[in-house]
Amino acid sequence: MQKVSKQQGFTLIELIIVIVLLGILAVTAAPKFLNLQDDARDSVLQGIAGSIESAASIVYGKSLIQDAAGVDESTVVVDGTTIGVVYGYPDAGDVANLTSIIEVKLGDGSDYAAVSNGEDTVTIYYTGDYDEAPDAGANCSLSYVNSTGEGVRPVVTVTPCEAP
Repeated sequence: MQKVSKQQGFTLIELIIVIVLLGILAVTAAPKFLNLQDDARDSVLQGIAGSIESAASIVYGKSLIQDAAGVDESTVVVDGTTIGVVYGYPDAGDVANLTSIIEVKLGDGSDYAAVSNGEDTVTIYYTGDYDEAPDAGANCSLSYVNSTGEGVRPVVTVTPCEAP
């Protein structure tokens, strides 16, 4: 007597087709779920924000010591560098004034740049998203707004990057 064998399974061609389809799905769907570049840029901006807030607190402490904290506009000396202050916190009227207190490379050769509106706001932004400096609150940027009165901290706001 002869046994009839009924093997069931997938052919090689069927397996290859399934693998190709999974590969196509992975290539098209994965970037939507794994947007690591925007997450990295957001983290950089959060780090810069933390640096600014810490440095602003140090400058405010120096302002208290040098009796400049209650004055609308003044200057303090921090580690040999003269910093313009508004109510004891760094003044956003000049980008160099703010960036001199943090150790972050901005501008030439960096992916991030800073611009001031000349009055009360500095915007730090990811240069890959903009041909020219954006307004405060634009995607992938950080804004630093001057203190508005004695004992009022400056406002540091990070606007996260969004996927295109």
